[in-house]
Amino acid sequence: MAKKLSAKIRNLGSQTENEAAKKVTKVEIKSSKPLRPTIKSRTSIKRFSLGTITSIWHDSDEKINPRNLRTIDFKFEKAPTLSARTPKVGISFEPMEGGDIVFHPTPGFTSQKPWRCQVSIRAYIHNQESKKIDLNEVIFEYKIGSNVVKKTIHLPSDKLEIEPNYIQSWQNSREYHENGDVIFIEAPFPTSIKMSFIFEGFPTPVTFTKKLKPYTNSFAFPFDIADFSKDEFVEGYSMHGGGDQVFAYDLGVAKYDSGWTSLVKDKDGSENDHHLIWGKKIRAMADGTVMHFENNVPNNWAPFPPDKSDAFYDNLGKKQMDELWGSFDYGGSGNHLYIRHGNLVALYAHMIKGSVSNEFLKVGAVVKKGQVLGKAGNSGSSSGPHFHVHIKTFNKADDPEGGKFRPLLFNTGFVIGKDEYQKPGSNINWSKLNTLGIPGQVKKPCLIYPNVKHPYCEYPTNWGEVCRFGLPLESYQTEFDKIWPCGYYPIWVDGYEVNGKTYFNVIFRQSNNISWAARHQMSGTSYQKEFDKFSQAGYRLVHVNSYLSSGKINYAAIWVFGKGPGGLAYHGKSLKWHEDNFQIHINQGLVPVNVSCVKSGSKTYVTALWEKIKTGGFYLRPVMTLQSFKEAFDQYTNKEKFKLVYLDAYLSGNQPLLSGIWYKKAANYNGWFEKHNLNSSQFQNEYNQFLDNGYLTRVIAGYEQNNQPRFEGIWSK
Repeated sequence: MAKKLSAKIRNLGSQTENEAAKKVTKVEIKSSKPLRPTIKSRTSIKRFSLGTITSIWHDSDEKINPRNLRTIDFKFEKAPTLSARTPKVGISFEPMEGGDIVFHPTPGFTSQKPWRCQVSIRAYIHNQESKKIDLNEVIFEYKIGSNVVKKTIHLPSDKLEIEPNYIQSWQNSREYHENGDVIFIEAPFPTSIKMSFIFEGFPTPVTFTKKLKPYTNSFAFPFDIADFSKDEFVEGYSMHGGGDQVFAYDLGVAKYDSGWTSLVKDKDGSENDHHLIWGKKIRAMADGTVMHFENNVPNNWAPFPPDKSDAFYDNLGKKQMDELWGSFDYGGSGNHLYIRHGNLVALYAHMIKGSVSNEFLKVGAVVKKGQVLGKAGNSGSSSGPHFHVHIKTFNKADDPEGGKFRPLLFNTGFVIGKDEYQKPGSNINWSKLNTLGIPGQVKKPCLIYPNVKHPYCEYPTNWGEVCRFGLPLESYQTEFDKIWPCGYYPIWVDGYEVNGKTYFNVIFRQSNNISWAARHQMSGTSYQKEFDKFSQAGYRLVHVNSYLSSGKINYAAIWVFGKGPGGLAYHGKSLKWHEDNFQIHINQGLVPVNVSCVKSGSKTYVTALWEKIKTGGFYLRPVMTLQSFKEAFDQYTNKEKFKLVYLDAYLSGNQPLLSGIWYKKAANYNGWFEKHNLNSSQFQNEYNQFLDNGYLTRVIAGYEQNNQPRFEGIWSK
């Protein structure tokens, strides 16, 4: 006998008999890139109308002298075609990996909405002319399907002038919490992008076409659910400022209390500790080593109030910079850690003074994923309590900010748009952060659940399968929604009636990030609409079941994303039509996968799925009494050694009938069993025994006999 599965597989039993079947304060926090003493910077304090918190920010007017080109990691490219009508320039692009532009991929604002991405490209332009050139316009073009999308960005006169043999950079960037010139795209994503740079006095643009691909490095989310109270989530989105930090995050905390608030109950936000994020533990996103640290920057005196004049901000901002953090190395980051994680460097910024863990207060200190680094605060260039994080490529040990900007993606946690989650328990469709960033759009923050388990998951995540049988229609969706958030997807759904009530049997397997969809209780018309919709979206049907519910034919179906072996599906066809076309399908190289029947009135209707798969031969019997099924089983299984891979049950009057499919060759059928005409307790006992011995459930078919539920089951390994 084969070795048992390492993960216990179990069912929670049948529910067939006697089952009867939770003031709004908005605060936006913003931060900037750190003050770098090696670059001459212009410091500004700006007030924004998007929220009640403002921001101190920095920008740089740095020009790179050509005499230093050999010390700078640029690879300048020339346009494929140049003429006297185009300027002589070399351009180097970021962010690039392996010669391709990388973008920032995110899920939609719910798991039911299309994935999104943000594209922000920096062009380092080297003027190789003997005279000054002036960039007037940049045009981006990309394809979505057969449609060409164009985005044109106009630069005011003299906005970006480049002297001979000088380099200047330009980026489709943004201000804080604004869309700006960043390109937002819904899936399906383009695979290339054309960039045209138009210069004053040159009628022909300098044009490059680059491949586009999603960035793929990811980290654990820097918070842990253990440090949060009930109905409390991280809040943020990928809408930081521009430049090097276009993909950075400013993160706060939101809690539900008659509405979402970022403040402690009965507090007005005027003090640092009024904010829920204040003091939250910051955790390492991966193993690494400390490159730079600071633990002595004073906490900013208080969050900036929202109702003061611009002059107030200018004066207070300058005073805080001069007195609190202006003299510290990378003081704009407040109390912080730069940690090298492999070839990337992460900045963990704005922590409470003295909160950085002592073991990390030395360069070269070893950091382990998940360790507490410090506590979220309000130090450095910050308008209020929050946590700032971004990544760059590693440049050299004494220059943590000297690398190239990259998207920051996560491999733990779940996210949903705040607008989509009006209160706890209102929307199950959270998206898993599986090498994805946090979605963003202006004024559309997200809630993040910092846990490896979905917030709605009520099952262990390491079982080999989850099965439920005898689930009443009225509680089926509720039970279904407790299972799939734990990382499972349905492979089998079976509907049936007992005493006029509709029940379901369902089998789940670990999804391993399969993209799938399932529907039940569909009419023929709605099933066809769903079939067409998912087919057009790149999904393929993998299971379909027909059943009677309140005297009407209904359908349940499962789709998975991606191409399959090719096949044919039909529903609601008469048994005669099915039989008349049987040989046609065989001649096309098709094999039946599902053949589900219902009898309504005097007619039998067939719903089927056929695929082009290799089985070494098959038998299909769509109309069998319980007795004739035993006879067929003896012939095809015991004598001819075919494997039973499918059963469906239905009623003709009061008589149970079965539809069955046998294959000569079937995957994962080294050992297998079928159990016949069992009541609920018998089925549960058989189920437990097979699973304890390493078998997986392939089929659960339910039907009514003598006003009681009966079950057929198939197990194999």
